[in-house]
Amino acid sequence: MTSSIVALSIAYTALGTILLIMGLRSNYRWWIKGAAIVVTSAFFVVAFYKTRSLLGWPGIEPLPARFQLLWVRVLEPNRAYQEPGAIYMWVEALDENNVPSGIPRAHKLKYTTPLAERAEKAKEQIIAGNQQQGTAEDMADEGKETTAPQQNSAQQPPPDAERAEQGVANLDPEFLQNQPQRVEFAPLQGPLLPVKGPNN
Repeated sequence: MTSSIVALSIAYTALGTILLIMGLRSNYRWWIKGAAIVVTSAFFVVAFYKTRSLLGWPGIEPLPARFQLLWVRVLEPNRAYQEPGAIYMWVEALDENNVPSGIPRAHKLKYTTPLAERAEKAKEQIIAGNQQQGTAEDMADEGKETTAPQQNSAQQPPPDAERAEQGVANLDPEFLQNQPQRVEFAPLQGPLLPVKGPNN
């Protein structure tokens, strides 16, 4: 897998170099050459974040509609270090018959207090020996949830707001994407068996 990442990086570097050489020797206007360089550089950044999951980093893609929760780790927000927090889940997709796919995947979700509480309860059930399944339903409200309100919350803006006031843009793709999913957990149900016919 690492060799694939290296090969992909070399390919992008070679493509960028060829484009740069051709651009400098062409008769295009300077702003066209500059735009080509900027676009090519942007693709380098996109390729880097999109290939991180190949190296074991948790993916930021939406959760499967139905999955078995294998483990969860909740990192609460830390205002001192301007860290917004995150919820990491190791899940395995379930098909229509409630059969696991056999391919565990790691996911990183935005931190919200309700989701963190549900995830911690599900982890407690797993520790107690009760396997858990989850559902991820597309819903904009979940992405809008925030941490539990405090009395002085108006005087304490979130870390991202403080950084925005200072002119520092947050370019992390986890925060640029929308995550409109409502995640719920329940005891894992057994596989659904086919209905027996009258001759069985």
